[in-house]
Amino acid sequence: MKLAAIDIGTNSIHMLLVEVQNRGFEIVDREKTMVKLGQGVFRSGRLSERAFTEGVNVVRRYCKLAESLGVTDIIAVATSAVREAQNGGDFLRAIHECTGVDPRVISGAVEARLIFLAVRHAIDIGEQRVLIFDIGGGSVEAVVADKTRLLLTESLRLGVQRLLDRHGGSEPLSGKEQVELRDYIRGDAADFFTKAKEFGYSKVIGTSGTVRTLCEATHLTAGGAAWNSTNAQVARRRDIKELAKRLADMTEAERAGVPGIARQRADAIHFGAVLLSHLMELAEAEEITVCEASLRDGLILDYLDPHGSNGTHKPVFEPRRRSVLELMYRYDREDPHERHVADLALQLFDQSKTLHQLGEPERELLEYAALLHGVGQHVNFRGRHKHGAYIVRHSPLRGFTDQEIEELSLVVKFHRRLAPDSGNTDLARLPKPRARVIRLLSSILRVAVALDRGDTQVVKAVRLRESNGKLELLIAGDRDLELELWAARRKLKPLSRALRAGIAVRRDDSQ
Repeated sequence: MKLAAIDIGTNSIHMLLVEVQNRGFEIVDREKTMVKLGQGVFRSGRLSERAFTEGVNVVRRYCKLAESLGVTDIIAVATSAVREAQNGGDFLRAIHECTGVDPRVISGAVEARLIFLAVRHAIDIGEQRVLIFDIGGGSVEAVVADKTRLLLTESLRLGVQRLLDRHGGSEPLSGKEQVELRDYIRGDAADFFTKAKEFGYSKVIGTSGTVRTLCEATHLTAGGAAWNSTNAQVARRRDIKELAKRLADMTEAERAGVPGIARQRADAIHFGAVLLSHLMELAEAEEITVCEASLRDGLILDYLDPHGSNGTHKPVFEPRRRSVLELMYRYDREDPHERHVADLALQLFDQSKTLHQLGEPERELLEYAALLHGVGQHVNFRGRHKHGAYIVRHSPLRGFTDQEIEELSLVVKFHRRLAPDSGNTDLARLPKPRARVIRLLSSILRVAVALDRGDTQVVKAVRLRESNGKLELLIAGDRDLELELWAARRKLKPLSRALRAGIAVRRDDSQ
């Protein structure tokens, strides 16, 4: 089944097209058009003739595209601009007459809930309470939540198009205007943040095109390389504050020349920067985590909750684990071998912890690499480790930063063939401590794969113990282990080097 979600926003109209699978959904296509539907709405109270006509035409084209791609259902919603425009109902009727699709206007509270669903799907919240805000064209949807529920929501009338209309244009902001803007933002948002602090939160997450644009622009202007994905990337408040000062002093043409800022956003992005800077200050947050998913993702997830996959759709809260599992299934690796190798790899990691002294993030990285180590076989058995690394590197793994995806791909790549030496070009790009981590994890995975050489899962447990100044790897199982012992001995050298100790392998007869 294919679904399309259309988000008729104040700045842009988006469409997300997905194919529903037993384990979730895969994005098939996406479209975005910056119609600026809300341009002038917050002054005049009406959608302009230009915005009205262009908005209807964009939705008509989206519906035509969705139909051509075999979409079963189209879900469409409209937010702040249509909600507040006197002719918003006429606009929605025109869309229905043109396409047969009946968009519904959603409240700020519903919008906040859908954004929460999207963020939870894309960012690993874990056991934390988080503060989420989505800076739109007409409003800011602000949320405090944990991974299971919303605790506090508020729709703040502080969108970038609203601020632009209030100011009257896209000119640079004088010092006095910046002070007035700060006071206006604080006056509208202060009560929410007082309540939010009473609930408590340990992480701030931002979503929407404005947030993603500004965070990437701070990264690029500081000399950073372009992000492959903005999801789970982090930006610092002090950098955003500095960028906000620069943008406020620039003309629209100058803002369009700032790396990471598209020409279509240049008219109002300085308002967005000032707004984001002050929201982070009110939140007392030193950094913000960027979320790539937004309202349209939430629409899909909300639809799938009661309807998904004939009742078999069971969301996994942890987006990182879910992304890894979805990639396994996509490449036909839903196999006991992968899960058994992951279990053995984690046993080896835990048994050797006093030697390598790595923590939970590295343990998790090893588990995911073990689950994905065989995806390259979908391309070709020969060179499967390289194919696997390529697939991992170029797949949309949500919840991971670019750096984490790169490290995951390298563990997959180096788990077989020659172990990487100090001059390896892949490792040379990493800080030395992280290169050491890759060598260790890939060597553990190499042994774990060898321990299931026959794909029979006969090795039930492993123990690593010190004996006479050396390490012994003891392998337990209830059947003949000759093949597994032979395979493990052949693959031990990189692990021995990484742990800086000789390792002998033998059957554990005590179990």
